[in-house]
Amino acid sequence: MIVGLKKLLHKAGYAVLSLWLAFHVFAVFISPAAMPPASPLLEDGYRLALPYNEALFLNHGYHYFAPDPGASTLIGWEIPREGEAPAVGRFPDVSIRPRLLYHRYFMLAENVWAFDDEIQQDMLKAYARRLAEQCGADRISLSRISHVPSSIMRLQAGGKLDDPETYQKDVLGAFDFSAELDSPDSSIARNF
Repeated sequence: MIVGLKKLLHKAGYAVLSLWLAFHVFAVFISPAAMPPASPLLEDGYRLALPYNEALFLNHGYHYFAPDPGASTLIGWEIPREGEAPAVGRFPDVSIRPRLLYHRYFMLAENVWAFDDEIQQDMLKAYARRLAEQCGADRISLSRISHVPSSIMRLQAGGKLDDPETYQKDVLGAFDFSAELDSPDSSIARNF
């Protein structure tokens, strides 16, 4: 009788493990498959697996890599210079190496807009302070640069990935740190 019970428990264990493994594979594949545009069946499957995916942090931002990822966001900066053209640049700069560091900075620029307005302004001020400090300036202007990916049709017609018309620039504001140079709070940007 005990041998039969052991076999039954052994088979039940394999069945539970097999069901869990099948559900795990389903949960991993349903997240990217259910990104819009998706069928209602895929969306229902996504909702079914959502608690499991969130508990194990499997619910990643797949939309970034989806067929239509949307515009990417950079932060443009401009530093006025007496008698010269202003110094300009973008955060992040494509020359940043290693490439993983560029992607980390890109995510910092991209995710500013995920926060409420007050936190956005604090983050932008910290970015401005840091960029101005790196350039040895006390005044800087920031802009949000949205880059819409080129469509296949546009590329087939001779367009390029970095055509100027695929960029949209929105001014975010000007920052003046000349009054803060001797302030003890000016070191906050170094820790950011």
